[in-house]
Amino acid sequence: MRSYRSLPTLKVTTSETFSENDFIAVETALEVRLNKEFIAAFVCSPGMEKELAIGYLLSTGIVSSFEDIADVRYSSHRCFIKTRDGASVNTQRGFSQIRRFIGTECSAPEVLRELRTAEGVPVINKTMKIELESLFGIAGKLRDLQISRKKTGAFHGALIYNHAADEYVFAEDLGRHNAVDKTIGQAAHQGFDLTECMVFTSGRLTADIVSKCAWTSIPLLVSFAVSTDAGVKFAERANLTLAGAFKGRSLRVYNQGACRIVSSVD
Repeated sequence: MRSYRSLPTLKVTTSETFSENDFIAVETALEVRLNKEFIAAFVCSPGMEKELAIGYLLSTGIVSSFEDIADVRYSSHRCFIKTRDGASVNTQRGFSQIRRFIGTECSAPEVLRELRTAEGVPVINKTMKIELESLFGIAGKLRDLQISRKKTGAFHGALIYNHAADEYVFAEDLGRHNAVDKTIGQAAHQGFDLTECMVFTSGRLTADIVSKCAWTSIPLLVSFAVSTDAGVKFAERANLTLAGAFKGRSLRVYNQGACRIVSSVD
């Protein structure tokens, strides 16, 4: 199924009214089950359902490694994942899971405390250096690849670039979380060393997006959009380099962590 489709619309302007086809985004649903246990349900774009499920499990710390996954099956809007014997699984872990599915057991003070303290977020120790000029090229690649966004204006995009191997994976989705998870799932499946990677996204840099990189040891997160205060707090706690407001030939570094962004003259 395509992520968008054409739909007849009525275009109204100050001078005329006429029929015109327009592209609209397709919404679908995905349920994730891990070892037969319900984990999450998403509203998402069709396509890359397995990658979305795997990326979500990795980016929330529920599963610690792609090698822990023994089998992945997708059928009728459900993704069934089985872990290998002896694999460590923690379904209570991960900030993103709490943010997306707030139950009655999760009070507002608890959520606020987690936003302000970033407790339990892994610390990134791997260091990396990347030139600003390289980021310009990656930003251009992300813009060029966002076909669904160009058609509909409704999609977020995410790209994971493997700095060491000069390779990348890309995904689009209605949800910025889903787009990031789809790229993490792809990268893990293709054997990327995530400690040598960066995420470039079109979405806001909130705490839950930052935590996805922390849980998967990705040292650099960049966006066309801006960060929130909690996003910066999580980046500081994780020693993750966080940059946003990418426009033209400039960006804003919110936290200079494990990855150093340098100009070509440095």
